[in-house]
Amino acid sequence: MTTSDSPVFIVTGTSRGLGYNIAEKLLAAPISAKVVAVARSEAGMAALAQEYPGQVEYVTGDLANYDTGVKAVQTAIEKFGSLSGIVFNAAVINPVATIATTDIEAFKKLFDVNFFSILTTLKAAIPYLRESKGKVVLVSSEASYESHFYGWEAYGSSKACVNHLAATLAGEEPDIFAISVDPGVMDSAMQQEIREQHGNQMKGEHHEYLIKIKEDGSIPSTNPPATVIANLVVQGPMELSGTYYAFNSPTLSPYLTL
Repeated sequence: MTTSDSPVFIVTGTSRGLGYNIAEKLLAAPISAKVVAVARSEAGMAALAQEYPGQVEYVTGDLANYDTGVKAVQTAIEKFGSLSGIVFNAAVINPVATIATTDIEAFKKLFDVNFFSILTTLKAAIPYLRESKGKVVLVSSEASYESHFYGWEAYGSSKACVNHLAATLAGEEPDIFAISVDPGVMDSAMQQEIREQHGNQMKGEHHEYLIKIKEDGSIPSTNPPATVIANLVVQGPMELSGTYYAFNSPTLSPYLTL
């Protein structure tokens, strides 16, 4: 085991999109962070490791297998000697369906990735986060509380659980900072999946809007929410612990610049 003087973070869903952007910001920051990246696809993580030699370890695996998250915690401790924070970014949106038509087994698998993998990883990580007075950022969604996301009940329900988990963690562990953050609509792989695969299961106007903002180039970048999330996992203040915010809320505006 090597003990690192630099902060050590786990970031899930790091092969591309928001997770990749968050990891990149942590690695490029003056704090010289170490990152344990977690994703199903190795390519993006390998690129990070090549660009930032000595700063990246990665775990390739499906978070539906709870051992994947636990292995990430073990990797942080074995390779870098500590754990300063975790960004729980990985999530899936399938099944998109009404309650009457949903595939219950697919619903359960979504919860394995979007919620239970977080819970099992946190259980393994808490002793180390207590020691470091660490920080946890859980990526959430407006769908966690709004009802107009037709067909998204599996995804939205899982994100509502994520919000509650952040509040519960903050209440149970007063030395660990925890917050859930909605990154908003952004140019991500999930948005591509929604546009290409789930139009028939959604209300037409919502799906059409998501297609339109991609086609006209107005879909937001992952960069602003990635900046806010990276800042929060490094320096989130305890007075915000246990809360939920959209990344662009006035409360989080101080974190829009690294």
